[in-house]
Amino acid sequence: MSEFTSPAAREKALEAARVAFETQNWSVAAAGFERLYQDQQTAELNRYLVASLYHDQQYAAAEQVAAEQDGIYLQSSQTFQLRLDVALKNQQFIFAREFCELPVAQDWRAGGLAQIVSAETASQTTLGTTQRVIAKQFYHLGDVSFAEQRQRLERARQLPLSQFMQGVQYLLVDPFLHPLMRSTLLEELLRLRTTEPVQLHWLDDQVYTVQTKNLRPVNASLAAAEMQHFLQDQLGQSNPVLAANVQQVVTLQLMMLYPFIDKVVTLPVLWVQILAGLPLPTEVSSTDLNRISDWQERLNHYSAELFGAIGDEKHEKP
Repeated sequence: MSEFTSPAAREKALEAARVAFETQNWSVAAAGFERLYQDQQTAELNRYLVASLYHDQQYAAAEQVAAEQDGIYLQSSQTFQLRLDVALKNQQFIFAREFCELPVAQDWRAGGLAQIVSAETASQTTLGTTQRVIAKQFYHLGDVSFAEQRQRLERARQLPLSQFMQGVQYLLVDPFLHPLMRSTLLEELLRLRTTEPVQLHWLDDQVYTVQTKNLRPVNASLAAAEMQHFLQDQLGQSNPVLAANVQQVVTLQLMMLYPFIDKVVTLPVLWVQILAGLPLPTEVSSTDLNRISDWQERLNHYSAELFGAIGDEKHEKP
């Protein structure tokens, strides 16, 4: 329900906020647009509110609101610049780089990256001590719970690229890091469009050289496409509840298998059938069945670790 008593009252509040914005009365504009945005989360109101908060030096609040609709800031060079300005004020260097690397941002990429480099250099003078603490904690993710790993990763996204990459390269060969966190770090490299190869300690306890320039999203794998087709077009038609539950498990498993999904899941439909407890084709070989079952058991072990960590995190909250 709208907090405004009538459309006319809402229009009056919008006009007042716009007047405050045009006269650069930023705190009044921010308060006005925040009330309007709580009522309707439109792209226009998001941009007005973010700009007002930014000019009112409420940088953290501006970042929080902008992050709700990042895509709307790719409409023009002006909106792109606003989103970049907000990110840099919050030392969100990794996000800023990933934002510049989006295909839609091609025309503004070079200028954006130059601004990021400049901001990173300046931050090392003003925030050097803080960054060293963040980097040290980031480089030792494997020593803490998964919940803490996620928090440290978010903080590490405030590091300059060189420090962030040093940490990622170190962590990818850490045998104690949860496989879901490894895949998350690889996805960061994908979004950053890095081209340098990295070493990866994978689920089979082997170390591989990964060509980051060849990385593709999890859902771009052949196995993911076949699984999705079976879950939606077949199992989803006969048992949608089961299909939805299996989809959640499959999504997590594929992330943990990344980036070697197609090397492991060579029989995607059979993989889903086993996971869902469905009747299996009579021609299934015991070799294939045992191989898939072994892999699923291994992944279930990591999933249990993950859900245990999430459960502990919720239990600790008051």
